[in-house]
Amino acid sequence: MGLPNTSAVLALAAALLLPQPAHAAQSAHAAQSVQVAATVHGADAARTTKTVHGTDATGTVSHTTSRATRRAAGTTYYVDAAGGSDGAAGTSTSAAWKTLGKVNAQTFGPGDSILLRSGGVWTGQYLDLRGSGAAGAPIVLGQYGTGAKPRIDFADTAVDGEGFGVRLKNVSHWEIGGLEITSGQQPTDRRRSGVLVVGEGAGAGDFTHIHVRNTYIHDVFGTDRRTGGINFHARGTATGPESTWTDVLIEGNTVDNVADTGIQTMTDALLNTTWAHDLDAFRNLVIRGNTVTRIHRDGILVRSGLAPLVERNTTDRIGESTTSTLPYLDDIAVVAAQWMYATTDAVFQFNQAFRTRKLDGDGQPWDFDQRVYRSVYQYNYSQDNEGGTLLVMDQTDDNVFRYNISQNDLDRSVGVFHLVSGSGDLKVHNNVFYRSAGQTGQMTGTSTGKVAYTNNIFVNQGSGAYSISGNVTYDHNLYSGTNAGQPNDPHKIIASPQFVTPGGASGLASAGAYRLQPGSPGVDSGVAVPSPGAQDFFGTALYQGSPDRGAHESAAAPVTTLLSDDFGDGDAAGWTSGGGSWSVANGAYSQTSTAAVESLAVTGSATWADYTVQGRVRLDNASANAGLVFRYADPANFYLFRLNDGTDTADLYKKVGGTLTKVAGASVPIVPGAFRTLKVSVSGSAVTGFVDGNQVLTWTAPAAELTTGKVGLRMHSSIATLDDLRVTAP
Repeated sequence: MGLPNTSAVLALAAALLLPQPAHAAQSAHAAQSVQVAATVHGADAARTTKTVHGTDATGTVSHTTSRATRRAAGTTYYVDAAGGSDGAAGTSTSAAWKTLGKVNAQTFGPGDSILLRSGGVWTGQYLDLRGSGAAGAPIVLGQYGTGAKPRIDFADTAVDGEGFGVRLKNVSHWEIGGLEITSGQQPTDRRRSGVLVVGEGAGAGDFTHIHVRNTYIHDVFGTDRRTGGINFHARGTATGPESTWTDVLIEGNTVDNVADTGIQTMTDALLNTTWAHDLDAFRNLVIRGNTVTRIHRDGILVRSGLAPLVERNTTDRIGESTTSTLPYLDDIAVVAAQWMYATTDAVFQFNQAFRTRKLDGDGQPWDFDQRVYRSVYQYNYSQDNEGGTLLVMDQTDDNVFRYNISQNDLDRSVGVFHLVSGSGDLKVHNNVFYRSAGQTGQMTGTSTGKVAYTNNIFVNQGSGAYSISGNVTYDHNLYSGTNAGQPNDPHKIIASPQFVTPGGASGLASAGAYRLQPGSPGVDSGVAVPSPGAQDFFGTALYQGSPDRGAHESAAAPVTTLLSDDFGDGDAAGWTSGGGSWSVANGAYSQTSTAAVESLAVTGSATWADYTVQGRVRLDNASANAGLVFRYADPANFYLFRLNDGTDTADLYKKVGGTLTKVAGASVPIVPGAFRTLKVSVSGSAVTGFVDGNQVLTWTAPAAELTTGKVGLRMHSSIATLDDLRVTAP
């Protein structure tokens, strides 16, 4: 399915705001750019009522932030571009001010509001706001009346050589929103930002409570990476005072056709060694529900954040993608869509990223860049990003990439993953990587740190290979398509994952295309991961029985127990045995003769058709074989799933008309004298076998035969024991 058009992208982004149950090909890029599901590091705690990290009812990381701050009484000032007068008092709609210059001349205080009239246009003007609010009494900049957002077109204006639509310099407790800000293409080569929040000079310090909401910023073109749509910047020299922020909310904004970066935080602590807050200049930072499109450099970039939350944002067409032809815009080498740098304990979740460009390199939607630690990407969707899916730079460690879906990211940089030498440990689990024909990039990556790929689903219709390295481990992944046999995965499944509509998604709202259908080999065949997070991609709590592979945890289907026997009553009532010597002892059912005969015991109903049979089986002599019988009709017609100590295998047989034929098998280490849990699910012509909770084989009968029957235990020339037999049906 193709990408949505611009209107569709905006609609998808808007949907993310509804209530619902984050690079560098060369180190110079990183140097200049200079919870986790917190089940990784503690965010599975109960939700708090303060503006701190917690978890909501779904268990995902969240911040609670008041949308209607209770404010102390202050003065409300009105500004009307068409009908106002700077000679008026400004304190009523009938006596409104006219120009933004009049606003700039005022110093505001706690509880004050500055309201611009809806539909008003201020051209060649800007807001350079002064004064601070107080806790519980922020200063509010917004709109009044009905109609279009008030429009600030700051054109080629500048203060100290820098242009902006709104600037908050060295202030706290401001809430701004409901505006339109633009400048258009201007001939002067200078820095420009739609909203600029800066700490600098004599008034620099620790600032708090800056909220920017519901503002439309477009066609703003600045000259370097310190400019763009919404820009927070702690500026200064090594000998100057340092600035930090806490309680920063950037929510529900649209940033379109902007140079340089869409939304970013930055501190000059990254450029000198005397400032102290290079890793935590921004605390309690939330970037939520923004739409960022047609950007010259990066989409959303968090630098120097401590436990930031970046969620429900949409980026599209990132990297030299504006309409501008201005000659002074930077020549961009590398970009990423939504990423982090010098940041710890970050959570990027429920975001979507489309069409990020690979320029000289990079081009990924997601990036654990340099000095990123204990951070996570989860529940995100990416499509048609040219550089692949994930970049991991050097000087990173203990990061997690889980429950994400990647559809046709184009892998033109290195591959699905670009893991730079020097990167640390990375856990990649329960993701979906879907690649259609024509792609050649590597399906996985390796680095000097340990990379663990677990419970993922890889669909490779192109020609990409899998990285083989001593630093890479694969376990319980499902592989489909080209090179599926390459990874040394002891519990691999090579099969179609049976998605609902593979390749059919166009964003988060339609990502249900990657749910697993009933009967998928990915269902209940994964392995439990330590601290997996609270939910899957779709909001289902983890785990529903045994873990699934991929981003979908199938809800446990209600089942009916047809039979349960733990032999605790000391007898085998209801069982029919033949061959060998059968008895119940020590709470288990055993056959104790090694005579060269087929020994068979069965129970249940001849009418059972689709069901799951599970039991603990112990081989009691060397080179023994024994296993579960199912769909047993008579001694000449049944299925058998058995362990064989002589070959260290788990094998599936059918016996039809008295002829026993092996139809599937898998290598499984066997140790006589130890119970192993065998499970077989049979549905129609499909048979799936498990050993100790791990799926080891699947097979589909080519013809209709052995369609109903009983269950039991069978061995040949062997001693074996059965316990805890259970038969269930949907």
